[in-house]
Amino acid sequence: MSSDTKSQAERERRPKIIVGAPAAWRWLQSQNDGARQETAPSVAAADAFVSCLLELQERAVAFNLSPEAVHLASEIAALEPGLNVKQRLALIVLGVISLAALNQGSSRFPIDASAGGQALRPIAAALCGKKFIAAGLADISGEIESLLESRKDLSVIGRDPLAYTPLLYLKPYIYHQRVYHAELSLAERFSAILSGGVLTVSEPRLEAVLQDVLRRPTIGQGGALALSEEQKAAVSAVATHRVTIISGGPGTGKTSIVATMLRMLARIGVNAEKIALAAPTGKAAYRMGEALDRLLGTVAEPDEHDISLRLARPKPQTLHRLLAYSPSRGRFRYHHNNPLPASVVVVDEVSMVDLDLMRGLADAISDNARLVLIGDEEQLPSVAAGAVFRDLIQVGMHLEGRDQGSVDTWGKSPIPLASVKLRRNYRVDQEKAAGQAVAAFAQAINAGMPVDNAEQSGTNAKIRLARRASPAELAYRGVELLRLGASDLDSFLDRWYEDQVLGDAQVRSLARNIYRLTESDALGSAEADRLRPLFTHLQSSRILCATRVFSNGSERVNAILHARAAGHAGRPPEQMSWLPGEPIMALHNDYTRGLFNGDQGLVLQVRRAPTHRPFLAAVFQYGDILKAFPLETLRTAVELCYAMTVHKAQGSEFDHVALILPDDDLPLLTRELLYTALTRARSSVVLVGEEELIRTAARRKIERFSGLADHLVGMMKKGQGKTST
Repeated sequence: MSSDTKSQAERERRPKIIVGAPAAWRWLQSQNDGARQETAPSVAAADAFVSCLLELQERAVAFNLSPEAVHLASEIAALEPGLNVKQRLALIVLGVISLAALNQGSSRFPIDASAGGQALRPIAAALCGKKFIAAGLADISGEIESLLESRKDLSVIGRDPLAYTPLLYLKPYIYHQRVYHAELSLAERFSAILSGGVLTVSEPRLEAVLQDVLRRPTIGQGGALALSEEQKAAVSAVATHRVTIISGGPGTGKTSIVATMLRMLARIGVNAEKIALAAPTGKAAYRMGEALDRLLGTVAEPDEHDISLRLARPKPQTLHRLLAYSPSRGRFRYHHNNPLPASVVVVDEVSMVDLDLMRGLADAISDNARLVLIGDEEQLPSVAAGAVFRDLIQVGMHLEGRDQGSVDTWGKSPIPLASVKLRRNYRVDQEKAAGQAVAAFAQAINAGMPVDNAEQSGTNAKIRLARRASPAELAYRGVELLRLGASDLDSFLDRWYEDQVLGDAQVRSLARNIYRLTESDALGSAEADRLRPLFTHLQSSRILCATRVFSNGSERVNAILHARAAGHAGRPPEQMSWLPGEPIMALHNDYTRGLFNGDQGLVLQVRRAPTHRPFLAAVFQYGDILKAFPLETLRTAVELCYAMTVHKAQGSEFDHVALILPDDDLPLLTRELLYTALTRARSSVVLVGEEELIRTAARRKIERFSGLADHLVGMMKKGQGKTST
């Protein structure tokens, strides 16, 4: 054999470089070069090592992790000396598990059964398959536990809260060091806020104020709006508590509570200019403002407080804008040493707020301010780490002695945190069978009930799942199930495009028109009025997906529907990235343009003067104003949104929703995801996929491991209340 042939054979025997794992490769090379002969792997062991990493990359996709996650875990593991191949793989898998947990929103992850049941074993088994078994690592979770117990001196995993290492093992939990300290800091700040005690508003005065507000009700579509006892309790709590948490599903009257709350605060002397209203997304902030404008503008026989409030009420804004986030500096202008000039801060859709953003908000609240947090604890939690809303509800239950085995740590003292649960649904017209069916089905999923045509316990509602054999049978009423086995995805999308996307002749004409811009690059009021039916049509329906990726993810669905639109327009889809009339969504917060992550708009043809050439623009709605931005300047900042992930749909409402399920079961397919998707719809939901996946998801609740409640309750028991900086 020639030397060239030998060299070629040797090169082919060596493990291939893994994209995203150069550090692991460097480590293997150093081992083979004799840097540490006592642990140097054989070529076969090195091949097995690389095969395991390739398998880890492939399987990590099911946890919405990219290959870069395996790269990062490998980089960290490469810093640890003196490990054999099995130990190094165990360390890499532990790193990937910690990233998967973080990606699923956990701020910590239990390594042994004393903290989280058997959390480690199923996720380890899902990440590590045949290649690990072939490498002698059939029990990778056992190898991880053994590594942590036998190697107390790991340089990349600290065992002290003050250790400056990428990971912390504070038995029984593994933490990311940064996330641990963010959670601890947030607990300290909330402890400081709550240590200020309750606010003094006499019971007779509060009762008189509430009676005056209720004598002048706001007027809704069904007439004067009356508050239920649970809604009155929520409004009253705001008057006397530092922190009030209001949790309720869609349609439980949360916005009505906010309007009543503002009117109550005005009557007890809170200046409207000292009230801040916010939400995590621009869409949620806009909806909050729109609803408050409607409610406060319909007060029966308004007095001077109501008139003043209507004129001076602050406009809701995103939390980033409220806190004056600076992208260039990467920090907020408002913080503990420069607090918000607000005596009341009201935040909606708090279930979407992650650990870091809540930390920024809590740090900016002045010590004598009221904080009102509103959301739905049953919805999907924040995309990023933390379960802040859920944890604060748990703290409230603990302080009130409502959680199992807890005691009232405050003795006879008033509790400075109020937690109110809203249960009655006002949104769905109970006379409309379609809306009633959607609401009943969502409640059944949330309760973990079997998905059957059965009567829901405790109500008169029927849980009806209409099974359709083909897209042609869809009626867009109530909850329908279309099995992909009976008809492929493309056939369903053809039907959806014809029924829900194209619209009537007026809508199609509006999408094709060319619109004139004003000098400020906005559309004139007449043009905006003309376009209103098109924007209404845009918000009437949406396809939701569990993931962005895979064959049933939002990226592929958007590509298919874009091709349909291109074909309808007589244009090749590959030559047209955007078409007039297509829905789009902002991907990032853009403070210069006033665009925020999740904002939805349309692609339209516009021109600045009659003689100018028309160009494609992204047009977004700002109240009654339509602003246009040249698409060429936004190519990486927006994407098509015929379909969007369920996470992205939070804070939105549509008449008709389709939820496309993945082909196979995924860890992220949970009860919360189904519930969130179902509660986006007013009239109908089409579930596209296998019925067994729905049953599986309904049984699986999100396991989000976090320590905020433990930290906060512990601090309050000890009477701490340190202020974080």
